[in-house]
Amino acid sequence: MRRIAYLGPQGTFSEQAAKKFLGEEQAEMFPCRTLYEVCRGVADGTYTQGVLPLENLLEGSVNPVLDLLLDFPLISIQAEIMLPVVHHLLARTDSTFSDIRTVLSHPQALAQCRGYLNRELPGAELVPVESTARAAQQVAKGSKDMAAIGSLATATHYQLQVLARDIQDRPNNCTRFVVVGLGHAPDQNASYKNVRYKTSLVISMIDRPGALYSILKEFSRQGINLTRIESRPAKTYLGEYIFFIDLEGHTQQPELKEALPKVAALCQTIRILGCYPACSLSTCFNYSRTEESLDQLRADIDIIDRQVIELLGKRLQLVRKIGKLKKNPACVRDPGREAQVISRIRRLAFDYGISEDVIESVYRILMDHFVDIQIKQITS
Repeated sequence: MRRIAYLGPQGTFSEQAAKKFLGEEQAEMFPCRTLYEVCRGVADGTYTQGVLPLENLLEGSVNPVLDLLLDFPLISIQAEIMLPVVHHLLARTDSTFSDIRTVLSHPQALAQCRGYLNRELPGAELVPVESTARAAQQVAKGSKDMAAIGSLATATHYQLQVLARDIQDRPNNCTRFVVVGLGHAPDQNASYKNVRYKTSLVISMIDRPGALYSILKEFSRQGINLTRIESRPAKTYLGEYIFFIDLEGHTQQPELKEALPKVAALCQTIRILGCYPACSLSTCFNYSRTEESLDQLRADIDIIDRQVIELLGKRLQLVRKIGKLKKNPACVRDPGREAQVISRIRRLAFDYGISEDVIESVYRILMDHFVDIQIKQITS
């Protein structure tokens, strides 16, 4: 039987994530006092796997977990779980809202409810503790002027009343948990063609201009989508950083198999933290990308438009450099080169389901514009 470690005591969101990961499977569950204890127990074989909170939709990455993934090189990410996180204000059954002077919870939970606390309990002292369940445990044993932020399961377990529900600052709050174990995921070498996979890396590089760009460019060339990139201090010299990168795809896919050696050649160090089936936010909530609002979709289009213009600006810079190499205005136009460009962009348009004729028309207008720029550059 598997032995699963999680941040305790009983009633934490980590315990909920562990149960969601196991599903119907039976396993021994071990609450640990700290995240370090979870990782140490997995690394020394005491536990089969451990569950760690990696990032939250509102507050971003849990930095101590990133550091632990570095400190324990024998453990790898074997799975991920998306867990909806709903926070409630909990207190003893004899407490009233007006009694509350102190609020305890995990630092992440306090941060995720910052707006509510500032608005509704501006004078309360905020006390960070190891977990939401630990906060509830202390409130249950403490005075009536104390409250905890935690889940309904925590309230039930510690026999607390709910003073206020859904106090997190944004709806659809979600935390991404990862399951770590010794070595790679058991099914890492299984067929990946019918399952969406994610690969997590940590890299360090020589501090020089364009170092990070050169690495990201290799992924871009292969059409690999990066879902997260985060820096952490390297803890060697001030200003030196390491980068955590999550990307879509399995390490055995041709695109990644080609990109990773090239990236490794550009890095001081590279380590694959894990290759595992990816979860979607839709596993947290009953929505999908197709159900986004009109404003959200338009905002996405605005971002893409800005990126298109930025890329055209970079293309213009290259056009100007080429113009400096041309001395004769009559030689600016290169019909052979233009034919190659048109042929290539028509193929790309077809691959992406865009009208080839429309794209050709746009590019011919752009090429006329760039030719005019080069001619003016030469003759001025």
